[in-house]
Amino acid sequence: MTVLGSANLDITATVPRLPGPGETLLGTSLTHSPGGKGANQALAASRAGATVRFIGAVGQDAAAAQALELLEADGVDLEHLLRVETEPTGTALIAVDEAGENNIIVIPGANAALDADAVRAQADQIRGLLVLQGEVPASGLAAAVAVAPGRVVLNLAPVIEVPREVFLAADPLVVNEHEGALALTQLGGQPQGLGEAEVVAALRAKGVPSVVMTLGAQGALVSGAPEQDLPATDLQATDLPDDAGSVRVPRVKVAAVDATGAGDAFVGALAARLAAGEGLVAAATYAARFAADTVTRPGAQASYPAAGAPLG
Repeated sequence: MTVLGSANLDITATVPRLPGPGETLLGTSLTHSPGGKGANQALAASRAGATVRFIGAVGQDAAAAQALELLEADGVDLEHLLRVETEPTGTALIAVDEAGENNIIVIPGANAALDADAVRAQADQIRGLLVLQGEVPASGLAAAVAVAPGRVVLNLAPVIEVPREVFLAADPLVVNEHEGALALTQLGGQPQGLGEAEVVAALRAKGVPSVVMTLGAQGALVSGAPEQDLPATDLQATDLPDDAGSVRVPRVKVAAVDATGAGDAFVGALAARLAAGEGLVAAATYAARFAADTVTRPGAQASYPAAGAPLG
């Protein structure tokens, strides 16, 4: 499988609580670690058992080596990574509080070079299932979808303006509840007053082939899986409007330490299981367990379980 997306250096400050506007807080620690949604998802997919090629862009600086350290150690194929002379490696500034909640500011840097021209130049290297996110230019996402040889997993996070054909290629579109509402607005829908299940149904009604909506500690909603993939005995079916039936993947209860990178862990693990031929509900159920395991440890990539390790 191929992951096309961002690679960043994460600079993380731990704080007693997240600051309000204009507020200064004293932190308790500061760490530098690999990150970026694309790189995170590539590592998670690799740790979940997939053979992964990562196409991204970094600067020619010291931060690049730190950003790629765990991908290299895990054997992810980085042969087609772009090395940009004119921009630094992307950076994420992260604050994490004592409950494991976070807020994040991303400075794209070299990731902005992954535009349509750069992606077209790598078209022959996009193989198997393709995973995309919103931390690279929309033109690059559209170009990748146009040359994708197989299934496309689109995690529209952050939500950026993309052409309609990108949404229609997403199988699945992976979003949280806030991203789902913004995606529906892009497609001409009206999310105001709709619950999560109704937003999922509305996205399907707009032509998105399948949707996985992550709900944090509350599990996930899956819509668009074929009948033979629905549902296992421990899953709860939910009736939705417009015949867009969904399955609720149950929550996984853990003691959270740091939620940074958990959404990316979910996407990477989901994609790995889809690439291995699993159905969407089964893949999402595994991904929920994989992601929950990561929040019991600090950091993004550093928290991802090793390949074959039991999940908590």
